[in-house]
Amino acid sequence: MLTFKDINKMDLPKQDNYERAFAIGLEKFARKDPEWIAERAGASISDGKLVVPHLNTNLILDLKGKTFCVQETGEEAPIWLSILCLHYLNSAEGTKPTGKLKHFREFKDGTFYEPAFNRRTKEILIAVFGQDPSPMIKAGKLLHGKVLDSGDAAIELYYFPYLPITCMVWKGDDEFPPEASVLFDETAEIFFSAEDMAVAAQMCVLELMRRSRS
Repeated sequence: MLTFKDINKMDLPKQDNYERAFAIGLEKFARKDPEWIAERAGASISDGKLVVPHLNTNLILDLKGKTFCVQETGEEAPIWLSILCLHYLNSAEGTKPTGKLKHFREFKDGTFYEPAFNRRTKEILIAVFGQDPSPMIKAGKLLHGKVLDSGDAAIELYYFPYLPITCMVWKGDDEFPPEASVLFDETAEIFFSAEDMAVAAQMCVLELMRRSRS
């Protein structure tokens, strides 16, 4: 069982070869028309920059400098987030969410990563919101999420425009322990591998936790 001490020590999982993955993503992006990508990814282009909505902010790709920054802070985006954004952009073909949700384990390689995925997503939601889910709703609204009428609290977060991630919590009582789920639209595998999905979902959960304390 996770404790709050464990959760506060958590950060996004480390991955090897960040620089190489980023370079490969940029190389693939450079072979495409930015206007074409923007139209199919739910993004926009302004003053030589590609603007990609991300949760409650935007990621800004300087098309000349090939660097990402986070609009909310003005700081350079973490390289892992830049890589995820490139994966999203390079895979975008205009496919929009269908609304059909799937568990992580239902995607390719999801079963293999599921134990780690649950520790970094589901178990955090239970530890933080399992007894009182209401702060998750507040946090979700701060992240520009959509409140859903499911469970005791459910939020659909727009990680990228066509890549929503849904977090749900059922509070515990004298008879049943709390439960939680993190779900993806069935189209998520168009954009992300299972490893990418796990990183994005963990970020959503940690952001919910952080915003609930603000």
